[in-house]
Amino acid sequence: MASRVRVLTSLAAPLLLVLAGCVSEGHETSQARPVGEVAPSSSPTSPAPPASPSASSTPTQTPQRSGATTSLFFGDSYIVGGAYTGPDNSMGAVAARRLGWRYEIRGGGGTGFVSGNRDYDIPSFLGQIRQGALEVGPVDWLVIEGGGNDKGYAPGLITRRAVRTLKAAAKRHPEARVVLVGTMDPTVDGFADTDGVIGALAAAARRLGIPYVNAQRWLEGRPQLVGADYDHPTPAGHRVCGRKLAKALRALG
Repeated sequence: MASRVRVLTSLAAPLLLVLAGCVSEGHETSQARPVGEVAPSSSPTSPAPPASPSASSTPTQTPQRSGATTSLFFGDSYIVGGAYTGPDNSMGAVAARRLGWRYEIRGGGGTGFVSGNRDYDIPSFLGQIRQGALEVGPVDWLVIEGGGNDKGYAPGLITRRAVRTLKAAAKRHPEARVVLVGTMDPTVDGFADTDGVIGALAAAARRLGIPYVNAQRWLEGRPQLVGADYDHPTPAGHRVCGRKLAKALRALG
């Protein structure tokens, strides 16, 4: 079944932890360091092999403009890149560059508000935060995306874990505007399997009074933008999602 394939391939996506600048990014792999709709509070391409975990002990940075808006994007493989693209060209990086923001990207493939990636021993979002994933210095915006790897769990549990995660993120970055982005669904088998996640995350955002962006249908009717694993966007798909994410964030002011 397509949905089963999607779960397995998402779990196979590696951890990618990135220190990224506005123009180009360096890469760091470390387990320990780690719109569509905007709501205020209230045919597959040719296959490409999934990337394997790699390590770089010294992340690199490019010089960045002083005075620019700073941002941190945190999430699963849709934010850090996975299978068909890397962090340099993930939707988070695309969105930040379109907005002219300085940015950093953190997160892990196959993880979520409830889910960890057992294949690569990566904890859930909350576990990654406790391990230092958000320790990047002050930022103006903190954009947290996820939920696709949590769709097998009860909506109530997802909401509770999302609330805990968002509170922990806000505690790490009290200076930042926190935005929650509900998972993009690659649409190859319909949207019913992510409806519960989308509702659960919307409930978490309402409870905390933070903006919520619903990315579920960003690639609706465009299967050519989904890779042969039926789960991850192609590079062109990331560009489309990145443009929509930028539009959503711009609308929030």
